[in-house]
Amino acid sequence: MRSAMQAAYESYFKKLDSLYDAVWGTKPTAPYSGDCDPSLFVGAPDEDGEVPWMPKLQPAPCGWGPVEAKLGFSLRQELKDYYNTYFFLSLAGAFGSCELHFYRIDGSRPLEELVERQHADAQHVFPGSQRFLIGNAVVNGDDSYFLYYDNETGKLFCWESDTKNEVLLAYSIAKIIGSMEAIL
Repeated sequence: MRSAMQAAYESYFKKLDSLYDAVWGTKPTAPYSGDCDPSLFVGAPDEDGEVPWMPKLQPAPCGWGPVEAKLGFSLRQELKDYYNTYFFLSLAGAFGSCELHFYRIDGSRPLEELVERQHADAQHVFPGSQRFLIGNAVVNGDDSYFLYYDNETGKLFCWESDTKNEVLLAYSIAKIIGSMEAIL
């Protein structure tokens, strides 16, 4: 059965494919990295180091028990689905006055490590929280924002540390991913 997150990813990837096809006549491209799962690539890197790619449905669910034990709390199902549905090299889009750039989930390291690292990265700004740093953002032209997910509330928001300004996006990652317009 298809989850809301899978439907959101598929909606976004369809928009991304259409945009690249209309503008460049190609599949989406991203900077080449030898660390990524090579099954994501659908061609060779070009002279600029860009490689065409396609998202890949992850083959097996992650065993979340050890991760949750290490973190000391349970992860919301939506966050598990975010990390454990697709491998992708780029997920960037416009949502309202925000340009969102989610960090890649590319199979280059075990998901458990990625989840633990993104939680640890958020602790620098929000110590003792259940927040995860999952991307960066440009809000009204200001590129000093980062994208966080709050596991306690389900809130997805942009945060600028110097001004302590928060921009609430939604209480659903799937809603944002499914509704944002793909950007180059």
